[in-house]
Amino acid sequence: MVSPQVEKLFTAMVKAGATAEDKAISAEKATSLSKLPKAQCMNAIQELKKLGALKDKKNNNSVYYYLVKTSL
Repeated sequence: MVSPQVEKLFTAMVKAGATAEDKAISAEKATSLSKLPKAQCMNAIQELKKLGALKDKKNNNSVYYYLVKTSL
């Protein structure tokens, strides 16, 4: 259903506890946690947003991401 990169990012974010707005993580942190190349991680973020499993929170010049679903 979803690509292996999306699964890897999703699992890494669940393990990091990024499941609420106040626990959101940056794209850089998501990249390092998932151990995916940056481009693949950003594509996985976009795919999760399309699925409605991920939301972003803008904070000044930064964007932080958190999961709204705990399963794919």
